[in-house]
Parts: sequence; C-alpha cells; structure tokens
Amino acid sequence: MIKKRHFLYYTLIALLLVSFNGSAQTSKESCCKKENKKKTSKKRRKKAKKEKKGACCSAEMPNEPKVLKMGDMQIPDVELVNQNGEKVDLYKLVKGKVVALNFVFTTCTTICPPMGVNFVKLKELMGNHVDDDLVMISVSIDPTTDTPERLKSWSEKFDAGSGWHLLTGDKQNVDILLKKLNVFTPLIEEHAPIILMGKEGEDNWIRTNGLGKPEELASNLNQYFNAEEAQPEGKKVQNDQGAENYFTNVKLLNQNGKEVQLYKDLLKDKIVIINPFFAECTGTCPVMNRSMEKVQEYLGDKLGEKVYILSITVDPENDQPGSLKEYAKLFNAKDGWHFLSGDKENVELALKKLGKSVASREEHDTILLIGNVSTRLWKKVNGLAPVEDIIKVLESVIQDVEQTSFNQH
Repeated sequence: MIKKRHFLYYTLIALLLVSFNGSAQTSKESCCKKENKKKTSKKRRKKAKKEKKGACCSAEMPNEPKVLKMGDMQIPDVELVNQNGEKVDLYKLVKGKVVALNFVFTTCTTICPPMGVNFVKLKELMGNHVDDDLVMISVSIDPTTDTPERLKSWSEKFDAGSGWHLLTGDKQNVDILLKKLNVFTPLIEEHAPIILMGKEGEDNWIRTNGLGKPEELASNLNQYFNAEEAQPEGKKVQNDQGAENYFTNVKLLNQNGKEVQLYKDLLKDKIVIINPFFAECTGTCPVMNRSMEKVQEYLGDKLGEKVYILSITVDPENDQPGSLKEYAKLFNAKDGWHFLSGDKENVELALKKLGKSVASREEHDTILLIGNVSTRLWKKVNGLAPVEDIIKVLESVIQDVEQTSFNQH
C-alpha cells in the first residue's frame, strides 16, 4: 500500500514537472513575442535600435532602404533591366564608383545618335577605368518602347562593345529615376542632351552637354580619379578655356546694333537665361517673352549686373537689330536683356552651340536654358511654364555656390 502511494506520489510529481516545463517554454515564447513587439514598436518610432544584451531572444532587423547619393540628389534603388535582359541592381552597379550617365531613346533621329557616338568615344578615352572604377550608363527615357532587345540593337550601331550599360524597365520605375535626377520631361522629343558625371557619394557632380567634345568630357571625368592632385584654380582655367573653345567668340548683334561675342561678352562669369524666338511668331514666342518680362521685373537691379537674358532669333534674315529694337519695346526690355541677331552663319553657329539649332524657324523649342557660367551649373525649364516655376529654377541657379561643378557643353 505504501509502495502504491509512493508510485502515485512520484507520478504526480512527474506530471507537475512536465506541466511546469511546458508553461516555462510558453512563457519564454511569450517573452520573445512581447520583446519582439516592443522592438518593432521602437523600430517604427526611432527607425533603428540595437538589441540589448541579455534579451531572452532577438529579432532580425529589416534591411535599411538603399539610397544612392549623387551630388545633392538622393536616388532610390529602383529595379531596372539592361540590354541583355538582365535585372540590374542600380545600387550595386554604381555604389562608390565614378559614373557617366546619359539619357536616350532608340526612335530619336536628332541628338541621340550623335550622343551614342560620343559615348563610345568617351568610353575608349577612359580605357582601363571602364567597368573597374568607372560605370558608363545610358537610361532610356522611353521605356515603354525601348525593350532590352531594342537597346542592344541600337547600341550595336556604334560598335559599343562591353562596358556600356543601357537600362530600361517598368515605366513607373524609370520615371522615378528620371525625376530624381532632374531630367524628366513629359515630351521625350524635348529632352536635352544631358550627361551627368561624378562619383557616387560625393557632391561635386557635373551636369553638362553630352554633345561636347569627348576629350573635354574625359578631362572632366579624370578629375574624379585624381582628386587629391587637383588644383582648383588650374581646373577652373582649364574648364574656362574648354568652354571658350566650345562656344567660340562668334560675333552677334544686339537690338542696339552693338557687336558682342558669344562667350566673352555674353556667357563668361554671368548667369544667363537663354530662349529662342522670332519676331513674326504669334504663338509661343510672345508668351515666352512676356514671361521674360515678368522675370525681368522680379530681378530688378540684378538684371544687367548679375543676371542676363539672351533672346536669340532663329530667323536672322528677317530679325535685324532695327526691327528687334522695336520688338524689344513691346516687352519693356531693359539693359541686360539682349535680343540677338547677326549674320546668318554666325547666328546658326551660336544656336548650334547652345543646342537650339533648327532646320526652320517654326521648329524651335520652348525650353529655356538657365546657367551659372561661373559654377558651371545649368538647368532647363519649359518657357511656357508658370512664371513662378521659371523663377524657382532661376533662383536655384543664382544661389548655386560651387556645390555642383558644371561645364556646359
């Protein structure tokens, strides 16, 4: 009887121990869940917090979003596809590297083909840097049409070889990237021949003309590989010389009949707003120049001292200084607002250098170029946009203080 009682006693003890262990395990799991919940809450409130030592369990922290720094631009890591149909991790592709980035579309018949030729020549000049510490990228601004196959076929026309990444993808993703890079335009035909150059994570990015001489583009890229040896003043002289060589000092005439040189008199050490027009236009030109009149009012004393407006005719045979002087009066043009004409070949050269050359006057665009020649920063804005938008872009260029080196064209 005693043995039976002992058996029942020990059985009861065993059951209690099993029950206790199960409760303890459940309690521990509850502790973990509670702790995880607590950590998740703190993660949301404080974004990040290291786990404390001695916690009964640990929760895996989610990955931080990948963001690339290109000058003053914060670029998200959107999913793209290259010309071989391979998914591209943009973050891994450019992180910590020097980047040459331009924007094209395969059905373009004007600036994109010569930009492609220029890019290949630039790639050849950069030699061993390509794909080692330099990444060369062309992003399609027409991803709906530009499939990987089309991009590959387009690039093969230039004997591109390896080392040139042509990217497309979902339109939403591509548009996000283009907007973050400040190159998005609703009408792809109006896109500018922009090339961005710089080192990911650094501030001194260059936004320049992809149709510039490959040798000058290569010179700008090389500064990122020899940053410790760069001489700021020497670099500035080199860039100024390159700008003068590109623009030239072709002679033009303003509305007062005064002869002026394109680079030395109109661009060097100045902030400029450049718009194409012709006096007989009754559509977009009066609208743009009326906006320029309001910009002139906004600038006040800055006009002619710090900022200049350059309205260049695309019809020099009809728009001579005498008639332009009368035209300028319609918009109350003050000193610092030049209406420019001259010999046809001179005007056409100036328009070509500014990316405004057209086969016929009616084909001119409505894009304003706004540039700070000293800091080499240039931006574009639609001349038909609200004046407030134009002024906002203008102010961003005026206030630029060497944060972005920009060598136009």
